[in-house]
Amino acid sequence: MPFGFGFGTQWALLKTFAVSSGTPLLVKTRQLTTETKVAKRAADTGAILSEFLIGSVDSDRGLKALSKLNWIHRRYGNRITNDEMIHTLAMFVLEPQRWIDRYEWRPMTNLEKNASYIYWKEIGNRMGIKDIPATLEDCEKWTFEFEKSNIYYCESNRICAECTMDMLLKNIPKFMHNFVRGVSASFLEEHVRIALGMSSPPPWIANLVWLFFSARGWAIQNLFLPRWRPLDMRAEQSSDGRFHSKSIGPEPWYIKDTTWNRWKTWWATQGRLAPGPQFKSNGYLPEELGPAEFEKLSRNSVLNEAELMKEYAERGGAAAVGCPFSVSLNY
Repeated sequence: MPFGFGFGTQWALLKTFAVSSGTPLLVKTRQLTTETKVAKRAADTGAILSEFLIGSVDSDRGLKALSKLNWIHRRYGNRITNDEMIHTLAMFVLEPQRWIDRYEWRPMTNLEKNASYIYWKEIGNRMGIKDIPATLEDCEKWTFEFEKSNIYYCESNRICAECTMDMLLKNIPKFMHNFVRGVSASFLEEHVRIALGMSSPPPWIANLVWLFFSARGWAIQNLFLPRWRPLDMRAEQSSDGRFHSKSIGPEPWYIKDTTWNRWKTWWATQGRLAPGPQFKSNGYLPEELGPAEFEKLSRNSVLNEAELMKEYAERGGAAAVGCPFSVSLNY
């Protein structure tokens, strides 16, 4: 079910833009509203998450990626509230579960759902998030109550959602844009669409989406063989220690500059783009991810925090040490 997990995680990010208290900061930083920055932000977010979701949060790569995420969040201090952090964490738990239960060939078991929550709860502890609900059921109740008061339309929500959709449509032929927007809207609940300023999809699009995923689920369950090996979509490490992405997004960030990758990028971007220095074709290190202006500024603090987090993990993490994990580092 990697497809449902990955797609659900992407849509979890979009749904966080429905929380009206958080989007003004995103608009102000211009990381989402500047065309030259939005695709890199998406690539960096995907790379950071994959390091500790597909990989392990206790791996060297995972520790550095999570430490960099913490460093970026600390830059904004109390402008990101604890409740907003809990809600974002909840979206990363609940939205992939909703996607898999609705669109995959089988629903998740209760064991799988609770295991996912325990893992994310430990990530939240290491991010210094306080008062995380104790159980998955408590998280669902907390999220429901939070959204009743905090999800409503405002212009900054619409701007964030619109900029994200524009980025996703970059490599889609223009004659298909309205159709893809309708499909995207069908993945969201009505109250979320309203908060994002998105129109409801025509019924025929919603029915077509249901039919497609039903057929896909039946085919996977009845016609496909089990995977021969686990699917690992993390970036590949080169001999110089840097990492190169495997998948090409709206822009080819961190894609190695090879003949094969140039052909794939040409095809994916309709001939617009190619890997190169402007897209960091030399790859990345986890501690370098995020806004370019922070790449060198954050390095020492991120590496120090990763070492502290490693010691914390070796002592048993939140279960043994208590939570939340927090450090005080100089920028």
